[in-house]
Amino acid sequence: MNHFTDRLREPLNETTRKARRNLLAVSVLGIVTAKVGLVPTKISAFGVEFSSSNLEALMTLLALAIAYFLVTFIVYIVSELQAWQLLITSKQLEELKTEAARERGYRDEYHTNLEVDFSKRVQMVYSKTKPIFYTRLLVEILIPSILASYSIIATSKLDVVALLAR
Repeated sequence: MNHFTDRLREPLNETTRKARRNLLAVSVLGIVTAKVGLVPTKISAFGVEFSSSNLEALMTLLALAIAYFLVTFIVYIVSELQAWQLLITSKQLEELKTEAARERGYRDEYHTNLEVDFSKRVQMVYSKTKPIFYTRLLVEILIPSILASYSIIATSKLDVVALLAR
């Protein structure tokens, strides 16, 4: 029964959550850069001044960084979903083996009814947690992915020359 509560508490592990956080941070940076026009023209601490071609290269690098974080996040998500599927399948197999062993050990009608009752309750809990689990995963996957995709498009379409002319 723990695997049901675990999947509701934390559907993503720490590494995947960090990847999502990094993706969201760099995506917001890309959107702010593209939509607000917050593009650095010089970095005084290093004595670096950017030309329009340097800024275009910087925006391309930002778009590539966002794409990298998006791909990394997707790879982690696919890995997580595979792990959850494996865990659920193994738990179900374990429960079936336990049930089969009990049936072989004793055929008492009372115990058989208890097992059937327990099995129905497990299926009910599973059916209740499944939509919540998938909805939460959808929100935790879809929103960062859409934000990242939008950021990549906005950053790569940014006209740095027109931005500097303002």
